[in-house]
Amino acid sequence: MTGHSRDNQNRSSCYVCNGFYGSCYDEQICQTCHLFLFSEELAQAVQENVHNTMGVEDGDSGNDEPADTFYNGFQRPVQDIPLDAQIIRVGPSQDLARRLQLLSEMSAPQPQPLDGDSDYFQELPPEVLLTVFSYLDDFSLWCVSKVCTRWEQLLRSHIPQTWRRLVDSCWPLYEPLKPVDDWHFAISALIGSSSCILCIRRMISRPHAECQENSWRRRRLRHEVKNLKSDPPEGIRAVPLDNHWCHWQATILGPAGSPFEGGQFFLYIQIPYGYPMTPPVVRFLTKIFHPNVSRHGDIGLDSLHYNWSLALTIAKVLISIQSLLTDPFCDVCMEPDIAQLYNNDQQTYNTIARYWTHRFAMNDILTWSN
Repeated sequence: MTGHSRDNQNRSSCYVCNGFYGSCYDEQICQTCHLFLFSEELAQAVQENVHNTMGVEDGDSGNDEPADTFYNGFQRPVQDIPLDAQIIRVGPSQDLARRLQLLSEMSAPQPQPLDGDSDYFQELPPEVLLTVFSYLDDFSLWCVSKVCTRWEQLLRSHIPQTWRRLVDSCWPLYEPLKPVDDWHFAISALIGSSSCILCIRRMISRPHAECQENSWRRRRLRHEVKNLKSDPPEGIRAVPLDNHWCHWQATILGPAGSPFEGGQFFLYIQIPYGYPMTPPVVRFLTKIFHPNVSRHGDIGLDSLHYNWSLALTIAKVLISIQSLLTDPFCDVCMEPDIAQLYNNDQQTYNTIARYWTHRFAMNDILTWSN
């Protein structure tokens, strides 16, 4: 009925975010943070159990031979990457080493300036900062607003319309319970409740494949959009985000009587140009505690992977996902730990699932209470 490959249960986890490794566009990739780290190398590194240490003596003259630095068993010369980089090359590819370096620089906290030193960006006048910010898109502006309190206050006071525009373009199905006074809080809550920032970026940029759309796909999707508007399934909505109908957003209300009751779960749907011959890619945007939904939002539903049929539509797929919330399939699943909890201690499972629902799937209520 449902499930994912049994290999997931034996697959190594990403040492950066503890996510699963899986096949993504024919490349082995972490399904949560999208690092191109191979599970075979990771298993070898864990077995070698080499610590990431490097001795640097005080007052080093710089004439000594550069020491070798290890990270999880992979060696590289120190001069390839600055000493302050936390994550170091894990393979022979220069591009991979560069990606890891950039990830480290973005994720590592920046040191505070020493006494007598000044923070260059903090000293920039507001006019200069606003001029620089004017070149950024709405999502980048939100990212900038999370850098420091000063930048957030500056953006809130000078371009408050950005946050409402970002919500309307990326979450068209978001309906708060009352008029929102703070749209920056609303968009922060929506992004914070999402499983994958990369999926949000794709939903915003909405890239298209370079191939010609067929008339069959266009007629089929036009008919589906019409039915979804005129007679939507109970608790389900879906709308296209672009004119090519490649990117969609959907919402599923948590079924009554389940630990997901009261929650509104957003989903991101990518419909290929081969549709309906090929299945759509459907992921949960909203974090959810469920054995058949991975941490990245991937859904373990056979009809989306192996048993796709031309008779299936977007509405029928969403109905199947909604029924999966009340009837998880734990024999083969995306999250074995959650499945084990569901089988052995269903009361604890329901408690955690309700907590996740309240925390991540009730943004209309959280915004209202703010």
